[in-house]
Amino acid sequence: MRNFSLLIIFALANALAGFTLQQSGSKDKKKNSEKNYPRVAAVSFSKDVFPIIKKHCLPCHASDSDNRSELVLESYDDIITGGKHGTPVVPGKGSESLIVQKVSPNPPFGKQMPLMTKKKLNDGQIDTLRMWIDQGAKKN
Repeated sequence: MRNFSLLIIFALANALAGFTLQQSGSKDKKKNSEKNYPRVAAVSFSKDVFPIIKKHCLPCHASDSDNRSELVLESYDDIITGGKHGTPVVPGKGSESLIVQKVSPNPPFGKQMPLMTKKKLNDGQIDTLRMWIDQGAKKN
């Protein structure tokens, strides 16, 4: 009987110690996960996004250009307004936005943009567009 009582006390002590360690471990995990997430700087339309659009998109998507999509990309307002296929930007949804899809390989329709140059946007440029849209596509 005495051995049985000691066994119960030992089991309860282990259970309590495990619960305490689990609770403190989850707090440490929370602290560590908060520390390990990189803070992504806000992507600026004027400093980061528009230079990409100006260099790669405006040769064909300017108001004086004849483009079948009727998409003008000369200003923030033009980009948000969109063209024949709707707005190319869905704020908060970079991967669902047409502008990101069209500059990426295998777009949902047509060919990958830009058409007129052999040099496509690199992954970093596409990520910049996607992050700007994911951050709300602000006019900053």
